[in-house]
Amino acid sequence: MLMLLVMKNNFRGLLALLLMSQVFAFSNSPQKNGKASISKFHANSIVRKISSTTLFDKWDDLDDEDDELGDPLWRGPPIPRDMKYNEFNLKRQYKNFNAIRGIGGPEMTNDLYARDPDTDVFWFCGKVARISDVSVEMCVARQYPLIEEHSARLRPRELFDKNGLLELWVAPGDSEMDVAYNRPTVQLKKMLRAHETEGADDVKNSEVGFQGEIYEGGEEGFRTQRTEDGMPLKPEIVSPEGP
Repeated sequence: MLMLLVMKNNFRGLLALLLMSQVFAFSNSPQKNGKASISKFHANSIVRKISSTTLFDKWDDLDDEDDELGDPLWRGPPIPRDMKYNEFNLKRQYKNFNAIRGIGGPEMTNDLYARDPDTDVFWFCGKVARISDVSVEMCVARQYPLIEEHSARLRPRELFDKNGLLELWVAPGDSEMDVAYNRPTVQLKKMLRAHETEGADDVKNSEVGFQGEIYEGGEEGFRTQRTEDGMPLKPEIVSPEGP
């Protein structure tokens, strides 16, 4: 038992280091032309192609131990096994994101922002994708624990202490420039957790995807200041080239 706990603690430390390195340095997949609609039939076909990786027995043991002991830093509801923050789950949801976006395009995606509810700063933390049978609310709710912890690790100084209490907000897919210029046409929308979202627990992990933001080369990270209803806190920025 003692050895297993040591293994688990060492692995968590390694995973945190991996996030800051290039193990999770995923690149955006190129957009493809196609219908902005993906059915569950397509999703099942996709997951058969991308699910060749298997989970190692030792990883299963660590997850079982985590289920028994619980995470003393975690303050939220129980986390589904397939949405715990580990490399396997991150890679699977990243592959799902690319597959869904490749068929449906940006219309099937949304930009994600994480917020400490005690501040007005919204940090860009990645993107989600979903098939047409799944709403954006269900998509985020199903993956909430994975997205939240990624956000907390991405911005440890600002967000890690609020892991389990963070808010997640969405904007239309690929709308970063509109958000950066504080254009009033883009309003962020607050998402809820799975136990607060009807139908979220019935969504298969193959029907949704998550592409986490990463920083390279000393990037500071993209943030925006917003009101409680998701509107820009500051006036619109008008570029010299026009809107």
